[in-house]
Amino acid sequence: MSVLAKPFGIVIVFLSFLGGFMLMGGNLAAIWHPAELVVILGIALGAFMLSAPMHVWLATVASIGRVFGGEPVNKQLYAEALGVLDELVRTGRASGVLTLEKHIFTPESSPIFSKYPRVLKHRVLKKFIVDNFSYLLLNPPQSQDFESHLIEQVDGIYNSRMEVPKATGKIADWLPGFGIIAAIMGVIMTMTLLGGEMDVGLIGQSVGAALVGTLMGIFLAFAFVAPFTHFLEVMNRQERALLEMIAAYLDAYSNGVSPSLAIEIARQRIPPEYELPRV
Repeated sequence: MSVLAKPFGIVIVFLSFLGGFMLMGGNLAAIWHPAELVVILGIALGAFMLSAPMHVWLATVASIGRVFGGEPVNKQLYAEALGVLDELVRTGRASGVLTLEKHIFTPESSPIFSKYPRVLKHRVLKKFIVDNFSYLLLNPPQSQDFESHLIEQVDGIYNSRMEVPKATGKIADWLPGFGIIAAIMGVIMTMTLLGGEMDVGLIGQSVGAALVGTLMGIFLAFAFVAPFTHFLEVMNRQERALLEMIAAYLDAYSNGVSPSLAIEIARQRIPPEYELPRV
């Protein structure tokens, strides 16, 4: 259902926008001015490229797939994350910590990780688990504050993920201004029609076309780019909560608590909407 929500939302936006205009007695041809869209979208794309480094461009394209691919964080992913952590720890306790190397260094071929396909598919989550188990396998000195190390990692991942919504949020703020630019260009074109035997009808069409520029800038900003930005922010906060749960488990494990208690500590960090039953 979540996969269909975004296309369905787009349909509702367009039906409300175009249907409402028609119910007012408007003619759709009056708001179809490709030149205005070229100005607005072209400037928006150029401004985005000027304001963000290339890795943010690529991450933005990837984020479009994330938005339309369904919610990446769900109860099943939380359950699998706890499952793989518990199995890795119990395997290490039963057979020795060194037996975890084959699972940590090559998770794609690990019989443990293969049981949890959602964890394997989630690149950031898999890397976070693998990197920190590798860190623990190196037996860091007690002087190292592992909890702070985990928090810094979570903060770094979250801040990196937030670069995309920060960039697209700026475009949402700027789009109405780009619409005004298109409108002013339309007004300039209208000025050329004044003088002599003025065609009132043509002048009216030209003014209407200019106003469409402002309309489109506002519409694109608040109906598409701003919601896209907000959804990315929500997804990033959800992923941060997931990583914080993993961090709580790993910190408890590093302090020598039992696997059962570590699971309980981690389970209490799960947000209410993804809460898992005790087993």
